[in-house]
Amino acid sequence: MEIGKNGMLAVVTLIGVIAFVGGVRAATVAWGEINSTAAEGEIVEVWLDINPSDYVTVGALDGDSDPDYWYVADLTPMLDRNGYTSGDTGINVTAAIYCSGTKRDIDGVSGGVYTNADRNVTAVHYTIRYYDGAFGAPLIELESCTAKETFSKTLYIGWNLVSLPLTPDDNSVSAVFSGVSQDAVYRYNATSKEFESADAVNPGTGYFVHATEDCMWNYSGTPPYTSMDISLKQGLNMAGWLNCRKDVDDALSSVSGDYYYVAQWNVTAEKFDVYNPVAPSTFNDFTTMERGTGYFISAKQECTLSESC
Repeated sequence: MEIGKNGMLAVVTLIGVIAFVGGVRAATVAWGEINSTAAEGEIVEVWLDINPSDYVTVGALDGDSDPDYWYVADLTPMLDRNGYTSGDTGINVTAAIYCSGTKRDIDGVSGGVYTNADRNVTAVHYTIRYYDGAFGAPLIELESCTAKETFSKTLYIGWNLVSLPLTPDDNSVSAVFSGVSQDAVYRYNATSKEFESADAVNPGTGYFVHATEDCMWNYSGTPPYTSMDISLKQGLNMAGWLNCRKDVDDALSSVSGDYYYVAQWNVTAEKFDVYNPVAPSTFNDFTTMERGTGYFISAKQECTLSESC
C-alpha cells in the first residue's frame, strides 16, 4: 500500500496522540523524508549517537508524488537496551544512507548485505524524547554512489589507529592527511614485526597517526573501498577495514577459527579495546568493525581475509 506524505504524517501523528489504548503502550516512532521520489527500497541506517554500533536498517518507502521517506515503527527496543527509560529527554539520534552495509533489525539481529544506488550528502541528526510519540527528522539529501565521496573522522591528540574507507586520488601521506596536525604516520610490518614510517597510505592497511592536537581528518576518494582480499601473517597484523559497518563475527568470517583476537586502539583511554571470538560477550570491548578504523588482528597462522560490504 502506498502512503503519500500527508497520509504518512497522519499515521505518525495518530500514533503520537494515542499514548495508551486499553493499557497497551503505543510505539515510539521515528521517521524522516528523503529528497527523492525514486528512493523507494534504499536502505536507511538509524542509530543512537551514544552507541553507533547498535543500529537498525529500514527500507525507504514510496511517498507517491511527494518525497519518499523512512519510517521506524518502534524504537523502544533500542532505547530500552541502551538504558533509556520513559520520560528521558535529549536523546540524540542519527539517520544515514550508505552505499553499502549490513541489514540489521530492531532486535539487533544482522541480515544480508545491502547495496544502495545513492548515499546521503550529510547524515541527519535530531533529538527525541523517550515517550509514546512520533519524531520527525530533517530531510536526507542524496547523491549518487558513483560520485566522489569525502570521509571525515575526528583525530585526538596522541596516537590514532585509522584506515582508509575510500581510495584516494593521491595516496601520499601529505595529501591524505592534508590539514591534519600530525608529526608521524606509521604502519606495522608483519614480517619484520617492526613499525615503519609510511610515505604512502592505501586501503586495507591500518596506520598509526600521531596527532599533535585534536583535529578533523577529511579526505576524498572514489570508488568507496567495499571489498578486500588481504593476506595475514602468523602473529600480529595491522589491517584496515571497508567503507561499511559490520559485526566482528561477520566481518572476519573468512578467517573464523584462524585468529585469537582483534584489537582497536582507544586513543582517549590510551589502551587497546579487544574482541575475543571465544570469550563471553561481557568480556569484549566492542562488537562492530567501523569505517575509518584500523585494527590489530592476531592470526594463528597465515590466512586470507576476504570480505565485502
